[in-house]
Amino acid sequence: MTNEQKGQVRDALVRYVNNFPTQGMAAESLHGISSSTISQVKNHNWEQLSDRLWHHVARQVGFYCGEWQAADTSVYLLLRILLSDAQHYAMTYGIAIGEGLGKTFTAGRYMRENESVYYIACNEQYNRKSFMATLMTNAGVEAKGTVPQMMMHYAMHIAEQPAPVLIIDDAHKLKDRVLHLVVLLANSMMAKAGVVIMGSDKLRTKIVEGVRLKKVGFDEIYQSIGRRFITVENMGPKDLDLVCRANGVCEEGLIKEIAEQCDNLHTASQLIQRQTHYSHAA
Repeated sequence: MTNEQKGQVRDALVRYVNNFPTQGMAAESLHGISSSTISQVKNHNWEQLSDRLWHHVARQVGFYCGEWQAADTSVYLLLRILLSDAQHYAMTYGIAIGEGLGKTFTAGRYMRENESVYYIACNEQYNRKSFMATLMTNAGVEAKGTVPQMMMHYAMHIAEQPAPVLIIDDAHKLKDRVLHLVVLLANSMMAKAGVVIMGSDKLRTKIVEGVRLKKVGFDEIYQSIGRRFITVENMGPKDLDLVCRANGVCEEGLIKEIAEQCDNLHTASQLIQRQTHYSHAA
C-alpha cells in the first residue's frame, strides 16, 4: 500500500472516530484495532504497521484503497434495495451471501451514504454481554447494566432515531445464544427499526438445521425473518466485468486474465489493484 493510500485510509479512520464520543469507544467498535493503533495511524507513525493491518482498518471503516469504485454487481444492487427497504419500512431480513461477493463493502458504502444506520461486524468471541456492549458503543450509547437492561436501553435509543436500521454482518460467526439474543432484540424493535441479519451460507445452514433438529430458539429465529433467506451464492455473469471497468481495468485481455485467477470479488479486487498500481507506476 502506498503512502498516498495510507493517507486516504487515515482520513477515513478519522471521520469514523469522529462519530463516537471518545476514541476508546471507536476502538471498541473495531475488531482487532486498539486505541493505540488508531493513535499511530492518526499521528502518521506508520513504520511498524503492516499492509495487512492497513487493509483491515480500511475494510472496517468502509474505505477501499485507491478510491475503490462501486459497481452495480448483483449483490450491490440487491443488498442496497433490501437495506433501504428494511430502513424505511422497518422490515427484518435474513440474507445469506457467498464469501467475497461484496456484502461488507455494500453495507459500509450504504452506512456512509445514509443516516441512522447502525452496523456491527460479528466475531466468534462475542457473548451476550459483549455483543450488546459493542452494539451500544457503536451507537454512542454508554454500555452498562444487565443484558436485559442493555437491550431495553438500546432498543429505546434506536427507536428514537428517524428511520433507523441495524445491520448485523457475519452473523454466522455468532454463538447460538447470541444469535437468539439478536432475535429478541429485533422483536423488541419491531415496527420501529429495520434489522438486517446477514452472513455467509453458513448462516442459512445453521438456522435451517437448527429448526430441523428442534434446537431451542431456532424456530423463533427463523420465524423472525419470515421463514426464508434471501440468498446469493455466486458472482453474477457480468459482475467481474463491471468491477474491473469501474476501477480502471477495461482491456478485454486483462479482464479475462483476472477472471481466470479468481472466483470471488475479494480476490478480483486484489488483482485489479495490483494491475492498476503497475499501470500508474509505468
